[in-house]
Amino acid sequence: MKALGIVFSSRANGNCSNAIKYCLNKMKNKGYEIETLNIFEYEIQGCGNCNYICFNSGECVKEDDIYKLYNRCFEADKIIFAIPTFCGHLTSQYFKFWERSQSLFKDEEECENIFLKKINLIIIGNLSSGGDMAVHEALYGFINRRFYPEVVLLSSEDYNTSSIKGNLVEFSGIRDRLDNFVEKIVSKS
Repeated sequence: MKALGIVFSSRANGNCSNAIKYCLNKMKNKGYEIETLNIFEYEIQGCGNCNYICFNSGECVKEDDIYKLYNRCFEADKIIFAIPTFCGHLTSQYFKFWERSQSLFKDEEECENIFLKKINLIIIGNLSSGGDMAVHEALYGFINRRFYPEVVLLSSEDYNTSSIKGNLVEFSGIRDRLDNFVEKIVSKS
């Protein structure tokens, strides 16, 4: 079994990166092979300026790293996205990654089976700055499905610390929540 973590933050040792490391190490202890990808190490172009060629041909005309990233997702059995919030929204890199999926799947069933059912979400954000709304934003990709990803919202405000410090996993309450999150992921078939 393989677990893949994708960090959607540009900070190498921030809360997203540290939360992914923590969760993947727990999964490694349960026998998973683990891999971490930092989205900012890859070139991803946004959709547009292409006349929707992918809707007709099924192929994207953009030449970037998106196929490399999605192939890593296809190879994994479990996927964890760690996504920070900026101004109450998920990062633009997350949206570019997500919107580019349109050219990758033959149909909705294939998308569900080889991609969506594997995804789980760690959202880093404070309620006072829209962290809860960012969770809903992330869940929009799962509307009208028979399943939802496991989701955990981690807030630095709850621990009287700054989100910039990247130290959330140092708090036992955060580790407890991440332990529970990992257990739920591992128990899913």
